[in-house]
Amino acid sequence: MRVVGSGALNLDLFYEVEDLKAIDPRLEPGRELWGSREELWTLRERLEKRGRFLTSSGGGSAANTIYALSSWGFKTAFIGVVGEDEEGAQVMAELKGVDLSRVKRKGHTACSLIILDAQRDRAIFVSPGSHEKQISALVPAQTSREEWLHLSSLISEEGFAFHLQLKKQHQGPFSLDPGEIYAQKGLKKLYPLLSQADLLFITRQELEMLGGDLPFLRQKVKRICLKRGAQGAIIYDDQPFEISPVSATSIVDNTGAGDVFDAGVIAGLLSGLTLKAAGELAASLAALSLRDYGRRGYPSREEFIQRRNQYDNT
Repeated sequence: MRVVGSGALNLDLFYEVEDLKAIDPRLEPGRELWGSREELWTLRERLEKRGRFLTSSGGGSAANTIYALSSWGFKTAFIGVVGEDEEGAQVMAELKGVDLSRVKRKGHTACSLIILDAQRDRAIFVSPGSHEKQISALVPAQTSREEWLHLSSLISEEGFAFHLQLKKQHQGPFSLDPGEIYAQKGLKKLYPLLSQADLLFITRQELEMLGGDLPFLRQKVKRICLKRGAQGAIIYDDQPFEISPVSATSIVDNTGAGDVFDAGVIAGLLSGLTLKAAGELAASLAALSLRDYGRRGYPSREEFIQRRNQYDNT
């Protein structure tokens, strides 16, 4: 089965600082802010003066998940908009092997500032691409029953409306990682997506943004993966079960670790594992991803196969 992702296609710019608050009082470890292109460039100028540039990488939650799945050998595709600029070319090049026939290139590319503090935690500031608001006119909302649809957030209301339409016509398996951008819309507005999800990936902060009513969500969503970072995860199916955290041998950057976790669960299920085993596999892969910046630390295909095969004799 092909896994089709849709969400932001960002170019992530990584910076290192001593103190997030000294750069911008709104920045908090593990949290995400979003705003205009002008705000992003103002913040970047501050980082150039008071921080250290590290590297750049393609980004976006669903894009990270699709990148990981593709690198592990799964059939993948993406639906979205990326710029015609050099940043867009880099984003597209990193997704080599992914079917990008449903990605439209237009205008300038979405960008994110990934700001790491002295404790190696990160804050994110993201600004959408110039044509995200026109996505419904640029990209057909089409999938097939044989495809697994995985959504993460777009910033604009027009992007959210496109995702509602995309899910409305999709008849196959569906997973959702709302991130803070969709979670802040509240339970009522997000309900059309939440209530149709076969699998929901969510953090504790995002759950609180949705009102914190986990019993209600459990009545409406088939399976929920509550991601708790260094504390592991809890997966709710018929019964809840804990996924113990896996110790990382090296912690350089935790950006995208949750997206690798999503990919690990999906990959585990598609390769025949139980949901619990898929969660354990996902935790192991996410821990590996901490060893380098962005996608540079993601597990290779060989590493995925080695860890997946450990479950064949259990």
